[in-house]
Amino acid sequence: MSRLALMLAIGLSLLAPAASAQQTLEQTPTTRGRIRDATTLLAAQDAAARAGADCEVTGVALRGMDSIGDRQYEVVCREGPGYLIVDGTSPSAHSCLLLASQSDRFQRGERSIRAAPVCVLRSNRTPGRHFAAMAAQAGLDCRVDEGRVVGLSPAGNTIYEIGCRRAPGAWIEQASGAWIVTDCLDVRSRGDLCRFTTEPEELAGFRPRLAGSAAEACAPTQVREMGRNAAGLTWYALTCAGGAPVVVSLDAGRRVTNVLSCTEAAHIGDGCRADPSRPER
Repeated sequence: MSRLALMLAIGLSLLAPAASAQQTLEQTPTTRGRIRDATTLLAAQDAAARAGADCEVTGVALRGMDSIGDRQYEVVCREGPGYLIVDGTSPSAHSCLLLASQSDRFQRGERSIRAAPVCVLRSNRTPGRHFAAMAAQAGLDCRVDEGRVVGLSPAGNTIYEIGCRRAPGAWIEQASGAWIVTDCLDVRSRGDLCRFTTEPEELAGFRPRLAGSAAEACAPTQVREMGRNAAGLTWYALTCAGGAPVVVSLDAGRRVTNVLSCTEAAHIGDGCRADPSRPER
């Protein structure tokens, strides 16, 4: 992928909810035994379905109505993150994770970001379990300790950053039912940033890939992506502690397929440099 043109396309204009219009349900209507609770939950489930949200509603807060009279629900889902549902002529569903990300970026002073509402129900304020579940689905084998929404890809898919405890993280993106995983090392090589992964973690995560190859003895101190070829191989220039630099190619499974000297790799990308320049962070 080239450097991503990221954006958050949420575009909500919500009024602050009035206390008299708000109803919070953290339990199912059956356990609460109140008809109006069941009615609200069923109405929210219907609105979520019409908005195209894949959500089995287990909790709901009626957040009032906006300036044009559209009712707004915040829903908790049995699996996955919750949503803010705007039940208008064309119902829309807005992920609580995306809303939290936009609110965070607005508070950090990003000029292109507008103020956004945030989800208030307890289950929607603790997104860590959702990031861990998505990371597991994407095949990341690590202890997830942080996560955030990066933005939207040019294809309109949500990109998440996953942070791992004492291990390199990744950007993950779900497209057509499958997960695309981009290591933080590759993210950095393309000019973007992983907030939750340090450069030493990136290097430590790269070295195990060299096991069993001719580059196994290399302890990388710098790694620079050189590009990809039509066969789907990604090429990297490695500066090795106490040894000559090498160039390796990795396949889609992150397995080493070629190990070349700098001389042999002169025709690849912009060539192998004995002291690869450190990419800007």
